[in-house]
Amino acid sequence: MQRLHAFAIASFCVATLVGGAGMLSAQTTAPAGDVARGHQLFVADGCYECHNYNGQGTGSRKPGAGPGPNLAPGPIPFAAFEHQLRTPRATMPPFDAKILSDQGVADIYAYLASQPPAKNAHSIPLLAVVTVGTATNTPAGAVIYSANCAACHGASGQGGVGPALRGESSRKDASAVAAFVKNPAGVMPKLDPGMLSDSDVNAVAAYVETLR
Repeated sequence: MQRLHAFAIASFCVATLVGGAGMLSAQTTAPAGDVARGHQLFVADGCYECHNYNGQGTGSRKPGAGPGPNLAPGPIPFAAFEHQLRTPRATMPPFDAKILSDQGVADIYAYLASQPPAKNAHSIPLLAVVTVGTATNTPAGAVIYSANCAACHGASGQGGVGPALRGESSRKDASAVAAFVKNPAGVMPKLDPGMLSDSDVNAVAAYVETLR
């Protein structure tokens, strides 16, 4: 009788564990979502104001910086993402079903999941002709700069949408430049982690130091 009772308990435990695993799997698997509609909702519901347009929040509390954390590429598991939307921690406002439907959550998640990882700069044919100027010892930094920084700061650091970087060595050393790239202020996007690796950041910081 005792053996039968123990067997019944064991069977119940196994069934519970299997069922629980199935529920967890269902919770963490993202439902199908519409990427284009997710982008529309991400903008319409104001998500971009804290997390920037591509989900690359800075986590910074400085004025003008996106205070929300980085969401893409590679968002957190869907169950955690949905839980944070519905019952958020910290200062994020809650998005209940009256504001954002379950399908809307899936659409936004699909949009974030669709954000591509950064390309390896060496795989882009156009960058093969990049002139590295005086930075003969940091060609990787020049290539990374052209791919990720030149659009705002100018091809040779002369400035544009972003400030000029020529002569930056007189204001910041390479470690300070790298620190700023990792934790930018203002409207500059946060490229690390995600778009750039630590070695990429160090290489581009060394290159910026050579701009005159």
